[in-house]
Amino acid sequence: MRHTFRLILLCCCCCLIILLPTLCHTQPSCQTPDKNVGQCVHFSHCRFVLGQYAMYKEHMPPAIMRFLQRARCRPKVDGYHLCCELKDVIPASANSKFK
Repeated sequence: MRHTFRLILLCCCCCLIILLPTLCHTQPSCQTPDKNVGQCVHFSHCRFVLGQYAMYKEHMPPAIMRFLQRARCRPKVDGYHLCCELKDVIPASANSKFK
């Protein structure tokens, strides 16, 4: 009985050690300025932002700039992170060259 308990405890600890880094790196959920559910991601992981930049380059309309400023979800020291609508989030592994 004790041996079984130790084995279960050991398995749980191994699973926790393996899964903990993944759980710690998940991005927090947030609410976009449009009140939609989003995810706090680096701007390079958001299709909406990349699409707007591709369209306007450095001449982004003030309304879009204000929207992006309101979408900010982390301090500047962490890079430019914003609340990106879930449908526009690009997985980190698919877009790591931009970071």
